[in-house]
Amino acid sequence: MCKPFYSVYIYIYIIYNVIQRSYIVEHCLTDDPPMERVSFNYSTKNIPVASNKEYIKQLIDKTEQFLCRMRWKAYHFLNREKAAEKETFGFKTRNCPPVIENLRNFEGMTQIIQKVKFRNIKCWFQKDLNDDISSVKRDNCLFVKADKSTNFYKLEAAKYNQLLNDNITKAYKKADDNQLKKIDTEAKAIAKKFKIDDRVEVTAQKEAFITLKDHKDNFANKPTCRLINPSKQEIGKISKQILDDINQKLVAATNVNQWKNTSSVLQWYKNLPNKRDSAFISFDVVEFYPSITEDLLKRALDFASNYVSISAEERHVIIQAKQSLLFNNETPWQKRNSNTLFDVTMGSFDGAETCELVGCYLLSQLTQIPEINIGLYRDDGLAVLNQTPQKIENVKKEICRVFAENNLRITIEANKRIVNFLDVTLDLTTERFKPYSKPATTPLYVHSKSNHPPNIIRNIPEAINKRLSEISSDEDAFNEAAPPYQEALRKSGYAYHLKFNPAPQRRPNQERRRRNVIWFNPPFNRNVQTNIGRAFINLIDKCFPTGHKLRKVFNRNTVKLSYSCTPSMKQVIDGHNKATLRKAKQPEQDRTVKMCNCRNKNDCPLEGQCLQKELVYQATVTTSEKKETYVGLTATEFKTRWRNHQMSFKHETKRNDTELSKYLWELKEKKKEFTLSWKMLAKARAYSNQSKRCNLCLHEKFFIISYPQMATLNKRNELVSSCRHRRKYILRYN
Repeated sequence: MCKPFYSVYIYIYIIYNVIQRSYIVEHCLTDDPPMERVSFNYSTKNIPVASNKEYIKQLIDKTEQFLCRMRWKAYHFLNREKAAEKETFGFKTRNCPPVIENLRNFEGMTQIIQKVKFRNIKCWFQKDLNDDISSVKRDNCLFVKADKSTNFYKLEAAKYNQLLNDNITKAYKKADDNQLKKIDTEAKAIAKKFKIDDRVEVTAQKEAFITLKDHKDNFANKPTCRLINPSKQEIGKISKQILDDINQKLVAATNVNQWKNTSSVLQWYKNLPNKRDSAFISFDVVEFYPSITEDLLKRALDFASNYVSISAEERHVIIQAKQSLLFNNETPWQKRNSNTLFDVTMGSFDGAETCELVGCYLLSQLTQIPEINIGLYRDDGLAVLNQTPQKIENVKKEICRVFAENNLRITIEANKRIVNFLDVTLDLTTERFKPYSKPATTPLYVHSKSNHPPNIIRNIPEAINKRLSEISSDEDAFNEAAPPYQEALRKSGYAYHLKFNPAPQRRPNQERRRRNVIWFNPPFNRNVQTNIGRAFINLIDKCFPTGHKLRKVFNRNTVKLSYSCTPSMKQVIDGHNKATLRKAKQPEQDRTVKMCNCRNKNDCPLEGQCLQKELVYQATVTTSEKKETYVGLTATEFKTRWRNHQMSFKHETKRNDTELSKYLWELKEKKKEFTLSWKMLAKARAYSNQSKRCNLCLHEKFFIISYPQMATLNKRNELVSSCRHRRKYILRYN
């Protein structure tokens, strides 16, 4: 009698576990090889608990950045006559900060790193994240994100490369290999004029990638993609600031409706007269960023020159910043329909500001249409008119004409009483507005058990409540829109109840006071037992007491702590995709690289791996009395570095090259017998201007600081030292 009941119970249990999986996989009916849709049941902004090693490495990195800022601050405070002010456009110096004797005690904060203690955290949500991470890393496919939904699609590397290549060849053609050198040469000349060529790097050759437009019709049989070009010049940061200044002055002078956010749109909507007798015209500029030509931008600059002073040098910087290439398999590509390299890419530093400048220029023409009240938010436009339907249709044709004259295509709708614009729905009939989200869009929020700092988790429900209240005209509109957001909060582990609570309006032109604060941003991790914040604040009080020479600039009011985040699930997936593509592109013969070229393999200094590159190594010196160790790194082949060490051991003029050579010469002078052995500790990538990170230097610091017994001969902890591998990317040295 019990057996059927037991079988049913097992069956129900299996179904329940399948439903409760962290992500669901569905097959898409595409050509061979098929795509699988992967829908994670949580936001990929969720952060898994980092391993102890990864946490310590990130803590070392953040501590180094903080101490560099501290040293420079102290240096300029103590040497005010030497501190020359210059415009750096946000580019940080690459020089190693000078040693400040008054900071010696405070730089002992490396002890905080060494004393960090961990604990085991048991959490079902973190376990699900780790299970999903393991599944992703075991998979040989790529997880490609959808363009406007939370879906991911599993694609084999060959299929992904085919889709990527098809999208590139549709709009791009191969460029001359010398084009990149020309771009960097001109960027160097600009940076030199501003005296920041020792801070600006060459163009990073970031590979193009695609996202999938699964919201398009017939996607299952004919997948369409959005091509993203992440490669951009760093002088775009200079152009961004110039354009931002121009746009602010231009909008103030012309008084056009160049909206910055939803709040400015709502303010415009609230001030509209006779709403019930009016109608909307809404339009969208098709591919606005890539459709901006050099001629259109120059005409926009000419227009802006009538209201704002723009120097020839500033115009040159703005135009030059748009010279860009797309990279695929390290091959440069340029726009197919142009003989120049001009391209406003979506990820460029000054893309949004360029779009706003052109938008101001277009609005100046659109406002010439009689009785029109029109505004733009980048590529989205909205107009309202109090006229007959026929006249509104004529205005619609005028708007199309203006854009056509500027070689821009738009999609446009007229005579609308209700319109969805940005994230709000505006209703002229009822004079109300309410939140809007695209159809089939399910809100996903960071889970309450995510590895985010507690203040972020605590503020998420309140921020959602505040946002929904701001874009709701009244309590009824709020209550109508709230249920899906309330359900999303519940699924993310929050017990917060959404309630309409309009925030008081800030007075216009009310600016918050900017404080001169240096922030320490240690990473947050749920399994860290040590109170990093308390230890840091106590160190501030101890090292900078009342009467200290630097007390004025370093105290509890000027030095503060704010936790940063470890890599999210999305970053883990991106890392897996890059590794999968790198592995697929690597030729089969390159996977068996020669590791040693020693004639006698038994004499190899690194046990048959002397030709390895980008590694951290350890040298062990053994005498009859004791054993000493030394940790070093090399970005080139280890054998090259080993030969340099041998030179410092043989020639007394080079005895001070390293702490290792100093120690060996001391042993020689004392006529002590010793043996020297070498070992590889870790492999890591050297600095790349794509990642802006040197994992090789970071690994060396990790071993020296976290395991001092492994580096007894190293006198410096290398914590505040400039990366030697970054120099080759600086414009001054190219």
